[in-house]
This record gives sequence, structure tokens and C-alpha cells, in this order.
Amino acid sequence: MHLHSKSANTIASACAALVPSHSSITSSGQNTSRIFQNFLLVWLDTNIDVVNNHDYRRIITILKQISNSVNTFTRVEECLDFIQEIKEETIFFIISGSLSQTVIPIVHDIPQIKSIYIFCENKLDHELWIHKWPKIRDVFMEGLFLCEALKQAAQECDRNTIRISFIEMNDETLDQNSDEFHQNFMYIEILKVIVSTIKFKQQNFNEFINYYRKNVGSNVIELKNIDKLEREYHDNVPIWWYTYPCFLYSMLNHALCTMDVVTIIKMAFFIGDLHHYITQLHSEQKTIRQDLTSFIVYRGQGISQKDFDQLKKTQNQLLSFNNFLFTSKSRNVALNFAQQTVATSNLVGILFVMTIDPSVDSTPYVNIRDVSYYPTEEDFIFTMNSMFHIDQLKQIDNSNTRLWQVELTLINNTDPQFQALTGHFLDVTIPYCIGWYRLSDLLIKEGQFDKAQQVYDIVITQTSSDVEKGFLYYQLGLIKFHHGEYAEANSYYHLSLEILHKILSPEYIDVAACKNEIGLVYEKMGEYSKALSFLETALEVYEKNLPKNDPLLTSFNKNIARVSFQKGDYSKSLLHYEKIIEIYKNNLSPNHPDVAASYQSIASVYEKMGDYSKAISYSEDALAIHKINHSSNHPDMAVSYNNIGSLHEKLCEPSIALAYYEKALEIYEETLSSDDLDVAACHKNIGSVYFQRGDYLTALSSYEKAHEIYRKMFPSSHPQLAASYTCHGIVYEKMGNYTKALLYYEKALETYQNIDPLNHLDLATAYNNIGSVYLQMGEYFASLSYYEEAFGIYRKNLPQNHPDLVFSYNNIRDIYDQMGDSSKADLFNKSSLDIAQYSPSLNHLHLEQCKDNIEKIKNKLRMRFKN
Repeated sequence: MHLHSKSANTIASACAALVPSHSSITSSGQNTSRIFQNFLLVWLDTNIDVVNNHDYRRIITILKQISNSVNTFTRVEECLDFIQEIKEETIFFIISGSLSQTVIPIVHDIPQIKSIYIFCENKLDHELWIHKWPKIRDVFMEGLFLCEALKQAAQECDRNTIRISFIEMNDETLDQNSDEFHQNFMYIEILKVIVSTIKFKQQNFNEFINYYRKNVGSNVIELKNIDKLEREYHDNVPIWWYTYPCFLYSMLNHALCTMDVVTIIKMAFFIGDLHHYITQLHSEQKTIRQDLTSFIVYRGQGISQKDFDQLKKTQNQLLSFNNFLFTSKSRNVALNFAQQTVATSNLVGILFVMTIDPSVDSTPYVNIRDVSYYPTEEDFIFTMNSMFHIDQLKQIDNSNTRLWQVELTLINNTDPQFQALTGHFLDVTIPYCIGWYRLSDLLIKEGQFDKAQQVYDIVITQTSSDVEKGFLYYQLGLIKFHHGEYAEANSYYHLSLEILHKILSPEYIDVAACKNEIGLVYEKMGEYSKALSFLETALEVYEKNLPKNDPLLTSFNKNIARVSFQKGDYSKSLLHYEKIIEIYKNNLSPNHPDVAASYQSIASVYEKMGDYSKAISYSEDALAIHKINHSSNHPDMAVSYNNIGSLHEKLCEPSIALAYYEKALEIYEETLSSDDLDVAACHKNIGSVYFQRGDYLTALSSYEKAHEIYRKMFPSSHPQLAASYTCHGIVYEKMGNYTKALLYYEKALETYQNIDPLNHLDLATAYNNIGSVYLQMGEYFASLSYYEEAFGIYRKNLPQNHPDLVFSYNNIRDIYDQMGDSSKADLFNKSSLDIAQYSPSLNHLHLEQCKDNIEKIKNKLRMRFKN
């Protein structure tokens, strides 16, 4: 989190004079325990003395009944450092009157601070200025009144942090429901399945007690609650414990809200007990219920503006409360909660009016009057993921745009759409996965790798089965791979493979899948030969176990084609891309986008092989498919035009290349902003074509358009800007305007020198360019100086037979030749020839040119000796 109103340095300087330098932090457990609630308390007061001051000690004791995380500070800087570390939880901030007028303006706009409470001896001192700061709830002179206000705020926070999912029910959006709303629904739906299938033991209960006790620190009251829970858990029903005034309720809500998988796993036995008990009691109450007439329950809470906007969009669709849900039979009680939210926050207050038809099969719910810790409550509780239809939204008070009534109807579980929805989300995970593996698999699919890692870190300590360990190591390999930790991924995959080899035949799909992943790791590590060995072995197994043209084979062939391309084995790459085309012909329409993508990949291979005509042919096949599937100004069309233009440019067909580049530019200018980098690339390509045609002024114009975009989009030390300066320099050099050429080349050199890390070869190119201009200007010593800088870089960074060394030798040879020093020219030319003879990338003509140069230099030397 960043401080939005002032920088940390400003805060420190503004407050340094307020606190004696020897003041120290007094903290009630921060950084030593997990945060178990959706909120925490921060108290800043230079006079806090919980050791010697009875009043402070008494208030702290009461506050610890509200929040386990009571963090007290006497130093401003340390308090603000702590606040910066809080990422998700809400902060209730208590501050002494003496610090309030200086500190509140600094911290007021920090998003995590929900409300501010001034605790002082004289309320009148603050009444004239606090109205300027809406987060200030009140000024308190009595500790008990402060504690009561914070207790109410904490209850409101718990109520308002219940996660809600908004779900559109139609075929087009079902597969796209992977945003945060639907992720929450999926996680809880999977959790319900998990706690329904695991048989929890006394050990699970004991582990939770130890975990709970370890993390409440020195909170004496809560330690007593833990002791009570440990002694009497089986003496009371789960709903009684859920409503009991301890942190069990807040802890569970916080864990489900933040998907704190560590706490969820530790509390899983209780989640399961509570869910099972609600389901069982629902069935019992339904059996004895005489009246099956629909009835209404209410819930008042606040939701963010973002959630409210989503709610309005999904009217007549579905809504799910992801946690266990409390509702009331009293409209006034619920409305009061909604009104309080509007008065004390920037949330939108919602009165949910829920119609319940007891005659249908629905999410289980129960009347808790006889089973709650508070037996007089006329409340209902629903189990997790209670699903409702959104019937109507209407404003309650025309004068208040932040207070709304939302009418809902509890969904019938036999509804075909509802069953399709829940079935779809459960099918997202591997169907044969059980227990916590199913949740971790979903977390991996949703990109929540850190949370998946937390699941496995716990589960791996609880299993002794080789089969399970093999699966765990494989999944841990996936997580490390996605974190970019390839060595660790490789280690886990090999551990998995070692176990799989013990229990399965090498011909099993599971073994092949593991080998495929190892191949992908080696690819990322740049070890292409090892990668191909594993990838090809995996493909062989899949080809034996699957039909010849099974669609699954495409991904394995793609892997081999891609790695072969990176290795430079273009024939093998081409072979596997052609296999993919054959599979597509048997499974897809000829105009499918995947076919177009494969054609473009084949074009890239032929381009690398130097067969530009075939590359153009396949690129045009890809373009033809794009024309069928897309509108004329679709971005894929522009990409194809650019690719084809580039190939024609390499075939020295500038007019054709220019036509394609201009088509691409036209699309980009229609569909992208004028400052988009794709627009810049098009201008640069067009400039390159005009340069080849000798139209230098038009080339400069295009390069300037590209440069203007790069200048806006990149920092001054970006390599793209250096390359742009170089393009300008090349044009001016060709035009004979050496002064401007030098200006741009020197800008390029300066930019490269400021890039971190340095690319030394780019520097060498920049030195060479400047040396070339000085040579043409006849300033041989200046030219020699820059050429020698480039030569020194090449010798340090390139192999001895690299062709760039040949060109560097030749540059220096030319200068000595121009200076009339034929002996040194001969020396550098011979060095160039020695490298050229052993460099496969240099052709026969270059060798002959080197030999001709030697003969010319020898003739000059003979003429000098004759004279």
C-alpha cells in the first residue's frame, strides 16, 4: 500500500518534532500472529502505558474482545510504517487529541483506514475542525464509549465483507465466468464438496486448537475462549459456537472472504460441521413445518460501488452470498444496518428482501432461535453459496442515492440452469481429484499459485502415499514453473517422475505428461536438446495411446515444433507444424483461426530458412482465413499485412511491401490510439521501405512519426529510442548530411550508455556508426578512435570467428588504407581473411573480396618501395 496524501518522508518530517526520539513502539502482537479478522485496531498515542496505567490497560483488555489485533504505538513514524504494510484488512484508527490535527490530514486518505476515533480529555477542543474530515467518527473522552463505538464498527465491518458473486446465466457467458465474482463462487462450491467428503478426525480438531492458540498471542480473554472450545466443543451444536462471542465467527468470515487457505484448511472440520448441521437441521425443520407458504427474510449491509454497478448489470440474473449468511425476520433491524452503513462509510447501503419458498429444494437454511448462543434471536442462517434470483432494484429514499432495496428469490436447486452452473464450475477441476487436491487444482487453473502452494505445503506433511506424493510433486512443479523458478520446477518434476517410474509403466499417459512438463522446463532454461528429448518421448507415448488425429496431439507437436525452431532445426520444426495442420484438417473447419495460426508459424519457419516465397504463400493462406473470420479492420488482419510486407521487403520488392505496410497502418489507426506502439512499428516499417527506394525525405518523415510515439511511451534511456535515433542517423548519412548524422548517432550512443544493464554489442554498433561518418568526412583519427572502441567491445564479447569481427577489422583496414598506411591495412585485412575462412555465415564473395583487398594493398606497398 502506498500513502496517497503525503510521501513517507513528508510524514516523518512533519511528525518528527511531536515525539521524543527515545519513544518506543508498544505493540499487542503485530507481526507475531496472523490476522484472523477483516479489520484491526491501530492506536497512536505518545502517552500509552499499558504496564503502569490502569485505565489504558482496562481499555486494551476490552478492545481485545473486539479484535485480536490491537496495535499500539507511541512513535508516529513506526505507526505509519505498520499501516503501510497492511494490504487487505480494514483499519480502525484511534489517535490521541494531541496528535490528531497534525497526523489526521496526512493519513485520512489512506484507503485501508476506514474510520478514525479521537481519544482525548477535552472534546470541545476538536469540534470546530473535525467536520472537515469525514472519516472521523467522533471524539471520545470515555474509554467505555470508545470501545462501544468500535464494537459496533467491527460488527458492521464483518457484515459488509461478506463476498457476493453476480452470475449471468446464458451459454455465451458461462465459459467466460472467470472473473473475481465467479472465482469466489467456484472456490466455495469446491470447498462445500471437500468438507462433505473428508472424514475429519480428533487430530484435525487438535491441530486447529494449537493453530488458534499459537496465533492469538497473549490475548488472555481469547485464550480462555480457546480453552472453553477445546473442553466443550461437543457439548454444543456448531451454530451455537458460530454465534458465541469469540473470534470464531470473524476468523471464518475473514478466511472465506480472503481465501486464506491455511486458515480454511485448519478450520475445515468446523466448516464441515457447520455446513452438515445446517443441512441436517434444515431437513428436520422442513419435515415438521406445517405451513409451506412463502415467507420473507431481510438482510442489511453495505457493498462497494463496483459491486453495486455489477448488481445493476445482472438484474434478472443470479446472485450468490459466498459465506454463511445471517438474515432477520425483522425489516427494521435489517434496514437499520443498511442505514448505518450509509451514514458511516462510502458504501452503498442495501436492504436485501429475500422471498423463501419452503416447498422447493434450495440452499439449506435454518431458523436459529433454539440453537443460537442468543436464544431470543428470530434469525435465519443459510449455508455457503446461497443462490438467489435478482428480481428488482429500487431506491428506498429518493433523497439518498446510496440506499437501495434489492428483492431476491431463493433459487430452486432443481432448476436446469442452476444445475448446469454448479456442474460447470465443479467440472473446471480434475473430476478424479478429491479432498484438498481439488481446491489446489482449481487455484492453479485460476492462476492463484501462491495459495495453491500453501495448500500443498500443508497436505504434503499429511501424506505417506507414494501415489499422492507423485501427484503433489507434479503440482508443485507446475507452481514453480509458473513462478519462473525453473530449477525448482525441474527438481519437483524429476521427483514425481521417479515415483511414477516405480508404480507405472513408461507407456502410461501420466508418465508422458510429467516428461512433457520437464521438456517445457528445459526449454525455459535454454537447454533445447534436453527439452526435445523429453518432449519427443512424451509425444511417442501419447501417439501410442491416442487415435492418430486426436486433437490432444496438437499441443505436444506444437511444443516440439517451437523448441526445434528455437534450436535452429527448422526441418524438424516444419515437420511437426505440418503434422498439426493434418490433425486440424481432420478435426476443424479449413477456416478455423487455429489453422491460420499454424500457417503463420510455418511461414516463420520458411522465413528463417530464407525461403521468402514459401513464407509469403503461407502468410497469405493465414490472411485468407482472417478475412473470412474477421472484419476488414481486425487487428489480426493488420498483423498479417505487416508480416507479408516484411517478407516482400526481404525479397527486395519495396513497392509491394509498402502497400501491405500501409494497409496495416490504416487498420491500426482506425482501431488503436495514435500513440500505440503497433502504430509506431508501422511507421518505422514504412520508413525502411522509403529508405530502400532512396526517398530519404519521406523515410525521415515516417521515422519521425515513429520516434514521436516512442518518445511519449518510453523513458529516455530505452533501447527503442536509441534504435530510432540510429534510423535517423542512417538516413542523414545517406543524404550526405554528416553533421546531422553525427548528432543522431551520438544521441543513440548516449542512450545506450544510460541503459541498465548495458548491451555492449549495441554500444559497439553505435561506435561503428560514428566512426563511419568521420571516415566519410575525412577525419581519419576521429574515425579510427571510434572504430577501435567498437573493435575492443567485439573482441571481449564475441567468439573469435564471429562475422562482426571481420567487419570491424575491415573498418579499421579502410582507415589505414585511406591514411596511406598500407602495412597496417594489410595486417588488418589478413586478420579479416583468417576469420572469414572459418566463419560459415560469410559467403564466397566476401572471401574473394578480402583476397582482392590484400592484392590491392600489396600493389600499393610495391609502388611505395619503387618510389
